[in-house]
Amino acid sequence: MAHNPFQNVSGFVDAHVHIRDLAGLAAIAKAGVIAVRDAGTKDGMALRAAGQNGPLVISAGWALFKRGGYGARFGIPVSSRDEIKAEIHRLRSAGAGIIKVMASGMVSLNEPGTITPGGFGREELRSIVEEAGAAGLSVMAHANGEAAIENAAVAGVRSIEHGFFMSQKALMVMKDRDVFWVPTVGALVRAGEQPEVSSRVKAFIQTTVNDHLAMILAAFERGISLAIGTDCTLPDPRYREAYETELAYFRQAGIPDGAVQRIAAEGGRNLLQLSRQRQGSGDRIPWSF
Repeated sequence: MAHNPFQNVSGFVDAHVHIRDLAGLAAIAKAGVIAVRDAGTKDGMALRAAGQNGPLVISAGWALFKRGGYGARFGIPVSSRDEIKAEIHRLRSAGAGIIKVMASGMVSLNEPGTITPGGFGREELRSIVEEAGAAGLSVMAHANGEAAIENAAVAGVRSIEHGFFMSQKALMVMKDRDVFWVPTVGALVRAGEQPEVSSRVKAFIQTTVNDHLAMILAAFERGISLAIGTDCTLPDPRYREAYETELAYFRQAGIPDGAVQRIAAEGGRNLLQLSRQRQGSGDRIPWSF
């Protein structure tokens, strides 16, 4: 009988999606996912999910990226502390439940083994974390590569998103500062499935994914807090498949199935701090994990 990761679980969480249209909420519910963290779109579509029936949505609205760097698809460029402060307060007023920042570029498919330019430095990230904290919000950081991951962790972000080219040293920094990791394995795999991707790049992606899985297991063994994130842009008719596949990657990494299910449910709940979501303030689901 085929393995069913959705059996005997009170509620799974997806800690990294991008909601382009609220029609995507139906796909989330159909997949058995009860809550998601939206990592932002340029127009902040997911902020309109408040009061909608279906899964709970905690949204970053739109991301903050360093002017001239990576992130224009997802957000607003900022540079000075005054701009950062103003944008964080604008997001808070619009209903954002977390701040999303770009601490690095993305994994390059043109120059395998490198990361594209972009990202805030450590002190800039520290300023963002401080301003977000003053507004009552934590920070999720898109970060690839050891330096960016360490910078974000030391600055005090709540979670590292993606984390490709993770290292043992970066894991130690994350462990010391109790930073969550949302590895989004499937995001890179799906990028490699595009028809224009060369066989050389496909081979690089496979090697990178294998290294990523090894780091996920190392994180689990070190007791680093993990959560599941698909990085899907919704609506997506393959969303349930993408979520199930993300769980399969964690099992492939060597994490026991029961622990994978706890990561998908309890890990996501803890990251999103669902126990702090007030009943009667837009929540449709009685949390009873």
